[in-house]
Amino acid sequence: MENVTIKDIAGACGVSYATVSRTLNRRSGVHPATREKILRVADLLGYSPNLHARSLKTQKTRIIGLILPDISNPFFADIASSVNEIVYGQGYNSILCSTDWNASIEEKQLSLLIDQRVDGLIFKPSPDLTDRYAELPLPKVMISNSQDPRFSWVEIDNVEGGRIAADHLITGCGYRYPAFISGARASRSNQDRLQGFRQRLAELDVPLPDERISFGAYSIESGYRSVEKLDRGGSEADCFFCGNDLIALGALQYLSEKDRPVPDRFGVVGFDDVYFASLPQIQLTTVRQPRRRIGALAAETLSRMIESEERPGETQIMLRPELVARHTTSEH
Repeated sequence: MENVTIKDIAGACGVSYATVSRTLNRRSGVHPATREKILRVADLLGYSPNLHARSLKTQKTRIIGLILPDISNPFFADIASSVNEIVYGQGYNSILCSTDWNASIEEKQLSLLIDQRVDGLIFKPSPDLTDRYAELPLPKVMISNSQDPRFSWVEIDNVEGGRIAADHLITGCGYRYPAFISGARASRSNQDRLQGFRQRLAELDVPLPDERISFGAYSIESGYRSVEKLDRGGSEADCFFCGNDLIALGALQYLSEKDRPVPDRFGVVGFDDVYFASLPQIQLTTVRQPRRRIGALAAETLSRMIESEERPGETQIMLRPELVARHTTSEH
């Protein structure tokens, strides 16, 4: 049967047009048995919604835009998966964009999503584009602690993450010469983690000289090169707080190649607790972020905003990090 309409389904089921419409649009107010019958008949008849016509009528596309820096990073992949799980369950589709930490690419992708008339955005922005997002007249949720009343946001407490990493390395493990190696210098997350790391070290009367602070990419290679540079420069660093778990893997690779004993002589702490951190061959000590919860909270917040149940800036959620001690640090 070609061009099956809601009217056809209503006639076949013996229910009203409105009941079929509510069912197909996943709205409440339909008895479960009736809903099941309508969906079964729609499938049998080969019903396919006219999304363009629906968009013109409702002024909504039922599409969410998701802009993340690096979808190859398991941290962001888990967030994207969680967002999709929530929005699909609410009848939305999503368009996923990966910026490769490039503001120029990000701006082009943002323009693409606007052209696609997405109903809302979930995004991790480049610092240079924050005002661009703020100007957009559509619902949006930032995955970052912006401290900006123009945005709703969900983020981990990165300052606390830095503090607990310092406390573990110095008080818990007895290392004496910490180093901080991370991603982009301009990243708010990195600066907050460094702030917390420094705060706790100062309280413990442990110095962190500038030569033991390194910024680069969020990659295995960057972690490797950062530790290599410190080592070749004669640094006395004996423990490394890394901006993510990929950087920590690079640090571990270098230490292993140079036969530097971990954790007896050197300690490494990552950040995120992605899937490989707990593998038997790695057993990385790291600061855990609840990645799937971050994605779910962002998606649920955006959904409320799209349905006009919530204003911008009304939801600002700061989640607590958790240290997960494994085999790359040696506690007393």
